[in-house]
Amino acid sequence: MNTPDMNHKNIGEKAVLTKYDYHKNCLIREINAVKSIKIPTQNYSINHTDLADWIIDVSSPKELEMLLSEIRIVKKRTNNIKPFLAIIAVGLVNKAE
Repeated sequence: MNTPDMNHKNIGEKAVLTKYDYHKNCLIREINAVKSIKIPTQNYSINHTDLADWIIDVSSPKELEMLLSEIRIVKKRTNNIKPFLAIIAVGLVNKAE
């Protein structure tokens, strides 16, 4: 018998993700479209996997949900989310200092 993992529940043969895990996966998929983000104020570049991990580490589940809704709004107006992700990266760098 399969033991349930903390991240999802096993119902029969199917694994059901929690809402938080779903949001994490969506964020990773959205950020994977951008290979790297240049942070203009620091002359620094961060790759998409590091940025996604960093955002997930510092964000609460509610903040992650709000961030995904903001990304959807940006994608409706323009297909390029790279400038929006650069703003988020600048904020994370400044918060870490």
